[in-house]
Amino acid sequence: MNNSVKVSEAIQALDPEVRAILTGILSKTGANGETTVSQLIGMAKPTTGNERHALLSLCNWNSNKFAPKLSFAKRCEILALYRSGLSRESLAAMYKIDRRTVTHIYNPMSPHYKNVREMETGLGLDRFRETYLSEDTWNKALMFSQAKDKGEQNNKYAKAKEGVHIVRGKNCLYEHRVIIRWREKDDVIDVPGWYYNDLDGDFPDKWFSVGDDSCRTSMACYVAMLQDITDKVTGTENAR
Repeated sequence: MNNSVKVSEAIQALDPEVRAILTGILSKTGANGETTVSQLIGMAKPTTGNERHALLSLCNWNSNKFAPKLSFAKRCEILALYRSGLSRESLAAMYKIDRRTVTHIYNPMSPHYKNVREMETGLGLDRFRETYLSEDTWNKALMFSQAKDKGEQNNKYAKAKEGVHIVRGKNCLYEHRVIIRWREKDDVIDVPGWYYNDLDGDFPDKWFSVGDDSCRTSMACYVAMLQDITDKVTGTENAR
């Protein structure tokens, strides 16, 4: 963790409500954006739980693996585009972020990025889209929505790894029960192919792919899954 960074830089990775509290702390201490994170932590004398929470968030500004440097507006763009039908994979490619981050933004059960979903609820779908889908964003999204259905390239009968597996993925500290299964196109699956379901991950009711190639055979899905799965997020990360 590098706390020699300036507050003005680190604060951009945090949620708007946390930034507002930190701005107040800067004012009370006589510090400014050029002050380093370490200096502010040493100067501040928090008197409320919110101030303590904000300072702790600042101290750990770059430690959350599910918190890439996306602004609040960018997170809202991602949710608006997902509601417009863009897939998790397309959005991850567009914004150069982890696919799991996209899932946490749109999934109502996720403890992360709650303020984004609350903004959508507060504004209503129409106003939310008007606010966060600019013409430039929409034009960029169109490039990712033109891909042809690759379902015919996927082999339903390549089922060597079909079924339940007990595995420990590359990024895991414990074993996971993972199901590999062929899924037809439905309300959730855009392209027929092989998908995995991690029963011991963050979303045990969801089916995932790791891009087009992983859908082609059960073996391809299995190999990609070992690189993709992670352990459940612990309570040490901030709820977003």
